[in-house]
Amino acid sequence: MKRRNWTDEEIDFLKDNVGKLKITTMSKKLNRTEESIKNKLKRLGISNTKAQTGYLTTYELAKLVQKDATTVRAWITKHGLQSTKKTTRCSRQFYFIHPEDFWKWAKDNREKIDFSKIEPHTIIPEPSWVEKERKYENPTSYKVWSIKEENQLKVLVMEGYTLNEVANKLDRSLISVKRKYSRLGAVR
Repeated sequence: MKRRNWTDEEIDFLKDNVGKLKITTMSKKLNRTEESIKNKLKRLGISNTKAQTGYLTTYELAKLVQKDATTVRAWITKHGLQSTKKTTRCSRQFYFIHPEDFWKWAKDNREKIDFSKIEPHTIIPEPSWVEKERKYENPTSYKVWSIKEENQLKVLVMEGYTLNEVANKLDRSLISVKRKYSRLGAVR
């Protein structure tokens, strides 16, 4: 069998579909062997952890739960989300999270996640309890403060607004505003 050169269209197809399609599906669509697909992905420096190992990187998980990758790393380092740290062939270190470990952790840390932002069955196997959480709107769920919100808090207080008024303007609970204001070094 004669070796075929890769076309720009085939390479674009790989880049667009890695993580979306299985290697077997890409192989069939491009009429190439699975080994050929894997080798080309490797040569291009593209890897799809989820499809190849079943594990998610912090970036992949962050995208799926619509959070910042820094937040996901904090879940790992400060809040007990189980992960495996590995070094890749280019000596970069990554955290890998098994989906089942994520769901176990999520069940015990529901206040940190807005389940309505997670598309159904994107992190599989998805436990049955998630659908109920997706529909439940938790008014006390934790929402990370952005730098912009912190600055708005300071400005509004300097302008004479009460913390209760600030809470309403920022769509935050009063206790959240009080705690953040206190942590910022301001006393009221």
